[in-house]
Amino acid sequence: MTTKKQNDLKINVVSGLDLGNGYVKGNNDGEMVSFPSVAAKLYNTTNDPKISADELPAFMSNIINNMDLSFASPLVRDTVRRVFGERAMTSSFSLEEFDVFSRQSKAEVDLSGVLALASIAAHVLGLYWKNYNALPDTTIKANVALATALPIGEFKKHTQAYREAYLNNGKHHTVTFHNFESPLSIEITFDAVYVANEGEAAQYGLMLGGDMFLNMIAETARKRFPNGELDEITGSDLVTAKNTLGIDIGEGTIDFAVFTNGKFNSDASTTFQQGYGNVLETALDRLRNEAGYPYNSRKELSEFLTQTPSILTRKKWERVQGVVREEAAKFSDQLINEVSKVFSRRGSFVEVVFVYGGGATPLDESLFTRLQTLIAGFGDEQLLPIVYLDSNYSRFLNEHGLYQLAERLVPKN
Repeated sequence: MTTKKQNDLKINVVSGLDLGNGYVKGNNDGEMVSFPSVAAKLYNTTNDPKISADELPAFMSNIINNMDLSFASPLVRDTVRRVFGERAMTSSFSLEEFDVFSRQSKAEVDLSGVLALASIAAHVLGLYWKNYNALPDTTIKANVALATALPIGEFKKHTQAYREAYLNNGKHHTVTFHNFESPLSIEITFDAVYVANEGEAAQYGLMLGGDMFLNMIAETARKRFPNGELDEITGSDLVTAKNTLGIDIGEGTIDFAVFTNGKFNSDASTTFQQGYGNVLETALDRLRNEAGYPYNSRKELSEFLTQTPSILTRKKWERVQGVVREEAAKFSDQLINEVSKVFSRRGSFVEVVFVYGGGATPLDESLFTRLQTLIAGFGDEQLLPIVYLDSNYSRFLNEHGLYQLAERLVPKN
């Protein structure tokens, strides 16, 4: 296998990472990354295949789904090897995923650090390969400017310690690839770290969107108001409103991000400690008990639902979809109660409501009409636009917003 020295290659990385309960959505140096927020620990490495020289190009084209890593970092309390992405999902190993029922902060669990470091390490190795078309025979060093986020309810309590764990007093974090004949290490030093509130980052993504995105925002809003109520309102009008409520539906939490006079209002913003993952977990229990379906995780269930069923799986898919739909309706009732609490405090000041996040699309059917009815019930004479965004656009918001924040951490020459 060909190797090459690092020579004078200096790798600097700008990274915006949304470590969601369902997916890691990120932007590393302008390259988008998205993979499930899971890992599988390799406790038994008896069968330990290594990448051959012929297999190296294929591996490098799909690092996330093939990498086998261990970590030496204050963000990760063990040195157990882990696999990620498709390899983790299709393995027979128990999946490590965020517990959507736990009150433990993301800042306190190893998986946050594991996913962040894994994403950056994969990017760094990919950059090296693009430069040299070979593996290094020495440790690769990378300096990173990172922006990431915590749920609003966790931010005030955990952000300082979480940020300091990344900065690590200027010391590096080591990520080691075990896919090759010899272990390959990457030393990651975080030069600057910004921890945002979830929801805040998405709102920045809205504010910083280009013309194409602004047009999409306007069209999306108008479709929900077919009688022409929003025909004269532009995307720019919506995203530049000074007083907004963002409802960020994640897998483990839902953030209510309030902006007042154009600034994030941490006093009025709150977190509901449940998310779409709770719908999947409840449906998972029902499917196991009622139908004996052997799903191992909510992620496996979610992946099944997003697939177009074949003629062989259609009946099963329809039954699963029906159970999830019923649980989504129950959950939407709970969520509306939480929205009502926010409106009772700040509703008269809100000009636009944005709904986004990974759970926005799967909850759309049961949530939007309930939300519309709730807002109308507050009796404001002025129409209050609801911009309900597809989950795919929501991922863009977090990636774009966090990456913009990360770029601002880099000193300008």
